[in-house]
Amino acid sequence: MAVASSSCHSYIGVDVGGTKIQAGVVGISDAPPHASAILHRLRLSTPAAAPAAFYDAIAELICQLQARLAREGWAHRSIIGVAHPGRFLPDGRAARGTVPNLGEWPGQFDEICPAKELERRVGWRVVVENDAVAQMRSGLQWLLDDPAARPALLGQTVVYVGPGTGMGGGAARVAPDGAVTPITDGQLFDLQLVGYGEGRTTAEEVLTGPAIARQVAAANRQLAVPIHPANAEQVGRLLEDPHALPEHRTAARRIADQAGEMLGRIVALLHAGQVHKIRLERTEGGVVRHLDEPDRRWSEADCAVVRGVRRVVLGGSVGSNPILGAHLTRRALEWLAGQGLTGVQILQVPGVSADAGLLGAVLAIKVKVSDTFRAGKSV
Repeated sequence: MAVASSSCHSYIGVDVGGTKIQAGVVGISDAPPHASAILHRLRLSTPAAAPAAFYDAIAELICQLQARLAREGWAHRSIIGVAHPGRFLPDGRAARGTVPNLGEWPGQFDEICPAKELERRVGWRVVVENDAVAQMRSGLQWLLDDPAARPALLGQTVVYVGPGTGMGGGAARVAPDGAVTPITDGQLFDLQLVGYGEGRTTAEEVLTGPAIARQVAAANRQLAVPIHPANAEQVGRLLEDPHALPEHRTAARRIADQAGEMLGRIVALLHAGQVHKIRLERTEGGVVRHLDEPDRRWSEADCAVVRGVRRVVLGGSVGSNPILGAHLTRRALEWLAGQGLTGVQILQVPGVSADAGLLGAVLAIKVKVSDTFRAGKSV
């Protein structure tokens, strides 16, 4: 999309992931329907580095894009949106134990403020959004653009569940005009599955791509011919492959059914406002589980927001998989009905997009500096 008119501008967005970091120049219309396109992008493998070197690397990507904007004369605003793992405290610091996949060892990014780190390096204002919340913004935008899905979302409180490599999630209010306002921390990987097993299991341990891969590996030990590759995507293919071995289809259905039940359990806990968070600490003696530490505990206000929720958006690479996600949805609704919880609607994000975090980070700019945007000022 060419950004040539006064109603269109370019923004720099960054999506920080556990395996790669993507930075891009996003062209977006200031007028509805806010059509967007990625004009330039740069990527690098996520460095296993201490915070100083880590943010140096991201700043270098941003500086390259800043130079390109200047060189090519794009109309732009001097603000950057960043989708970044972690639960962020009111002062912008990452809560303890919520950025486990970055750095040289777990906890190295505790209490780091990504916005301040990057602003010192690049000289522009930086708006940081939890990466799962950024994905939620993108997923909701796709659904709101769908005339069939839009009426179910308008004026609703919506829960987002995003199983992928990890477990993202959160909640948002969707205004009658379609404006999206996130209202929780974007972290569900550490949700305590009360009522399941011994009640000490987290959502990430049972409903992610790696969790499903572990279940496939366990099933393979009982199969004459192992399932290969042993991952969630293959489970999705086997569910509808008429040429698959019968034992493979049976195993895939069993694994998908179990994952769907886990989705149902997560939805039921959120509907009940029963949100408790566990931090896992690996020690020489095993895994120690810390419940509801002060900097990660949901407030009663946040719990009240999701209590009674009946609109669920399912995303992430697992949830957006057309076949597997649809199976999880059906099984979750069956399980919920069996618990007496009816009227829940699960809307599947239509398709997996590697750009969801990047686009969501830019959409966050438009919300978090809305007064500036309405005034039509440069920032």
